[in-house]
Amino acid sequence: MKKTFVITILLGLITLVHAQPKINSLTFPSAVNLFDLYEITFQLGSYANPYDPDVIDVYAEFTAPDGQVSKVNGFYYEGYRFEQYKGYEKSQPDSRGNGWKVRFTPHQEGVWHFTLHATDKKGVVRLNSFSNTDFSFSCKAVENTCGFITKANTRYLKREVVANGKRQSHSFFPIGPNVAWYTCKSYYNFATPYGIYEYERRIDSLAGRANYMRIWLNRTQYLSLYGYEYTQTVAGNPPLYFDNTLNQKDAAELDHIIQYAAKNGIAIMPCIFTYGDFKADQKHDGALDKNPADWRVNPYNTVLGLKTPTDFFTDKEAQRIARNLVRYIIARWGYATNIVAWELWNEISNMDLDKQAYGKYCDVVTRWHDDMARYVRSNDPFHHLVTTSIGYDSESMLFNRIYNELDIVQDHHYANMQKAKSKEQISHLLYLTSLEAHRVYPNKIFFIGEFGFGSSDSQRYLEKDPHGIDLHNTLWSTLFSGMMGPASFWQWSALEKCGTHKVFEPIHTFSKNLPIPSETFDPRTTGEISKVTKNKLVFPNSLETYYMVNAAEDTLYGWSQDTIFTYQSLRRLTDKVGSNGHFKDDGVEDAKGYVYTLNANKRPRPSSRSNTITLPIVRQPDGTVYNIRWYDSETGGELTSERTTATVKGKALTIEFPSSIRDLKKRRINNTFGDAVFVITSANNEKGSTPKSDAARKIKIIPTKR
Repeated sequence: MKKTFVITILLGLITLVHAQPKINSLTFPSAVNLFDLYEITFQLGSYANPYDPDVIDVYAEFTAPDGQVSKVNGFYYEGYRFEQYKGYEKSQPDSRGNGWKVRFTPHQEGVWHFTLHATDKKGVVRLNSFSNTDFSFSCKAVENTCGFITKANTRYLKREVVANGKRQSHSFFPIGPNVAWYTCKSYYNFATPYGIYEYERRIDSLAGRANYMRIWLNRTQYLSLYGYEYTQTVAGNPPLYFDNTLNQKDAAELDHIIQYAAKNGIAIMPCIFTYGDFKADQKHDGALDKNPADWRVNPYNTVLGLKTPTDFFTDKEAQRIARNLVRYIIARWGYATNIVAWELWNEISNMDLDKQAYGKYCDVVTRWHDDMARYVRSNDPFHHLVTTSIGYDSESMLFNRIYNELDIVQDHHYANMQKAKSKEQISHLLYLTSLEAHRVYPNKIFFIGEFGFGSSDSQRYLEKDPHGIDLHNTLWSTLFSGMMGPASFWQWSALEKCGTHKVFEPIHTFSKNLPIPSETFDPRTTGEISKVTKNKLVFPNSLETYYMVNAAEDTLYGWSQDTIFTYQSLRRLTDKVGSNGHFKDDGVEDAKGYVYTLNANKRPRPSSRSNTITLPIVRQPDGTVYNIRWYDSETGGELTSERTTATVKGKALTIEFPSSIRDLKKRRINNTFGDAVFVITSANNEKGSTPKSDAARKIKIIPTKR
């Protein structure tokens, strides 16, 4: 049984200057497991602004068994209780939990020591080990656990894990959708939120199928740490949280969400600010009760008095309040090993901008991000990564500046998939986006944090595509595009209503067994722009192949698919195309069509009479033997019967797409998506790991075909 020490502090037992502050009822555990939460709880006096370190600054210094010292900020805490009533969340304050906390996660086994500090305008108090009381705890070894997610190199992530008692680093490809906020009984009925119970349901649907989700901390009418709280109205008026207050109910919700996600193997990227709070919504002008999240009710405007949203980035008071919020977020949730990165802004490029002074706007926003990134790193002892997102504006001046101090470059991308004559599939568009991002930022990790099939119609789109064919295709193509993981789908409610959560499982199963790719892996495709039909992408033998290969060209990971297997192409087999090359939006016209019924008898035939795929290999000599393994895209498991070898000839490796899937003799496709995944390694590099010497040799990467 884990011991917990409760200590009432006596004046003579501490190092004390002046009479304040006073630390009372100090509680801390005597032991904790490796990579588990270690929490210190105590009481302090009352402060006008417990969220401002200039008013009250609390922190602990933890000394590791090897002597390393980590500074961890403390935070003010108010307790809340939650219960479920008819599916809705009911919350009640629990003052028994009110007080101060320090949260820490030990990364070394053995005995740790800590010292607790508190400073206010009247004095300083410092608590450390004394006489019979030792401020220490033991960190115990465990057989299996997960540690922090960090950069593996300039392209990919890794996660420290303990498996069967052995400590090691594994690759980490974030795979999963956005789950940005919970909903209410109806959009405008804020009194009945589904709250943490909706998050539990969505996390349950992802558990074992995915390992990631992105959430917002700024949806005013739902989960938000500042702004109006519409679920706690008094006489019809919602309380406003800002600066010297913080929405402790929603903070308690986030406690639960992060911990519940961790238990179910789901990592989280929390987003702190969003452009919508800083943009006047003309659609709901004069009806703020129906859209309480825009600049007109933003406390940076109504309380602080900023004249324009751009002032947020230059005003000293706004900077102080924003920094205090970020500091609090790191102090309360930085301990969590399942935090992928801190995302400072959602789609910062979509704010209301002064087009006449766009260059100045880019300057001030970039400077704010540079300063905030440095501030985050100075306050985060757990070294989480830092990012921000651009709203499908990757060619803008802002995109070219804003990521200098950030760890992850992030873009969002949406496409109108109802167009029957679209030039390219979204799976290819996102692949090209990754190439462009790495051209601008060659030494930065890249991720598409949101994508969808049109800005609002993804549910209707998925209803017409119940197997999620284009969603499936986009996940696989972007996994091998040089991104840190496959693009993250936006419309999470559509996933649930259409039952397509299962689309993440095979790619999760496959990728978690991949070794950490080196930064030299280069994304490629076998497609070429047609010289006859302008802008049309053509794949040899109608097999679209996306893959990545390391600098030594002894390891290739990729995905190949018959080109007929896209939503638009399948619809063309049976459905009539409407005016302007569009399908009608009200449903599939032919109810007996393949996409609508998923009728196996209507499954398309192979688009060519060859299964041959040719991959250029110029870094290995002719005669080099490669081992080829194919994987099922519907399960992520290996097709062991398809194991084979191939030999480099004429600076190319020629492989055969699995005949068990694309049966040319019977002119038949034997799976839902007409595709398969491959891992190809030279016989001299069977483990698929890239030699460290690759980076040191600075081998010139072969340009990718576009």
